[in-house]
Formats: sequence, C-alpha cells, structure tokens
Amino acid sequence: MLNSVYIIDDDPISILVTETMMRKNDFVRNIMTFEEPKQALDHFESQYQWESGVPDYIFLDVQMPEINAWQFLERYAKINPSISGTAHIILLSATFNPDDESRARSHPMVIELITKPVNGTILDRLRLK
Repeated sequence: MLNSVYIIDDDPISILVTETMMRKNDFVRNIMTFEEPKQALDHFESQYQWESGVPDYIFLDVQMPEINAWQFLERYAKINPSISGTAHIILLSATFNPDDESRARSHPMVIELITKPVNGTILDRLRLK
C-alpha cells in the first residue's frame, strides 16, 4: 500500500470516484484532495514536508479552468529543486487529446496520461511501478 496520494481536479465527482476506487482497492493510506490547483500549490509551498520526498503520486486533471495541468507542473517544479527530476504525476483527462499525450510522454515528472475514470485495473498497474 502506498503512503500518500494527492488528487487535484476541479470536478468534485471525479475526485469522489477516484478517492473511492483508491480506498476500495487498498491503494493508499493517505489521500489529500484539492478542487483548486492554486490551493494545492499553496499547500506544497507552505505545508508539505519535503524531507519525506515527493508524494507517491499526484493525480492531476489536465483541463482545469484557472490553471491547467501544464501550468500547474511549471509552478510546482519551482517549489523544490528535487521535484523536477522525479516522475510521480499521473495526468487525468476526460477525453483523449494526442497533443496532451505527446506532452505527457516527454515530461520528466509525468508517468502517464490516463482517461477518466480511474479504475481498479489502473490502480493495480500503478501499484507495480
């Protein structure tokens, strides 16, 4: 079982589904959720304990109104120098976009881009990484 996962998604239903699947599949002990990426960035800047390393995973919605995933990743990488060299981001998308897929494959922090909803098969695969 993983220790900590963050879910950042502007859709509360998507957060609920992802969190429920994680709990149902004994995927992680601690889950933090944010509907606003700015709040998540504030958390990582002021409250996150970086001496523990990066979170096991951050599940990050690609399309959000104020800050999209790519803008989030840019700001997030500036918080701590060790972040940018560690792949721990799972991008979430409601639709398949080849441009996002291409960007995800080339981004050093992104493990993969998956299409919502998160399910047990996806979590089992991620557990093995």
